[in-house]
Amino acid sequence: MEEPVIHYTNEADTFRTRVFGIQDGLIGVGSIAIGAAGYSQDPLLVLITGLIASIGQAFSMGIGEYISTRVRMQVIENEIKKERFEIEHYPEKEKEELKQFYIQKGLPEDEAEEISTRLMKNKNIVLHEMLIHELKLFPEEYESPVKLGLLMSLYLIIGSIIPLFPFILSLFFKIPFIYDVVSSVVLITITLGIFGSMSSKYTGLSKHRGAFEQITTGMLAMAGSYVGGLILAHFLPLTNLPL
Repeated sequence: MEEPVIHYTNEADTFRTRVFGIQDGLIGVGSIAIGAAGYSQDPLLVLITGLIASIGQAFSMGIGEYISTRVRMQVIENEIKKERFEIEHYPEKEKEELKQFYIQKGLPEDEAEEISTRLMKNKNIVLHEMLIHELKLFPEEYESPVKLGLLMSLYLIIGSIIPLFPFILSLFFKIPFIYDVVSSVVLITITLGIFGSMSSKYTGLSKHRGAFEQITTGMLAMAGSYVGGLILAHFLPLTNLPL
């Protein structure tokens, strides 16, 4: 038997937030740590730089996600309020709009008239129909701004720990600095690959393509950051900076 087609639109908001959080932790904080590694071969400096970046981004991205989602919800709530007002004060106009929606869907005019007349007896159903057909809004698919803000911060922190882990270990064990850098890059690459492959459940891409896209973007960001760190170290070495 063929497997049923499963839709994941109701998970779109949380999935987008998880992806953004993990990516920002892995690529954003990871790139900053790798850039710091290009600037200085001090694992403690790299770790502190990465932790500061992780803490700062967890707050800024979490609050940013909350604010942007809350504004979107306020816009939607305002549109719902206006639509309720129209249904309450201009029922004939709304009834005609409903009728035209059903005619456009292919129903005969008399059937569209009958359906719209019946629906107008329930204002909540009319509101739902108008949101879908006129405003193209599906409020039930949107998640709480607080939930998305917390998810963003949580997944960003999880993502940021991974590239910093080798530098944490180097504080307790004598590990050559280059191994820390290579290990961090490898961990970022593997995690991006796994996450990109898992994301194919929602995106519809093949697992290989999903992994490839995640890894490619991550590698570009880290390579650019590392080179940037090397350039800064050349022109502004720590030994020349004022204390």
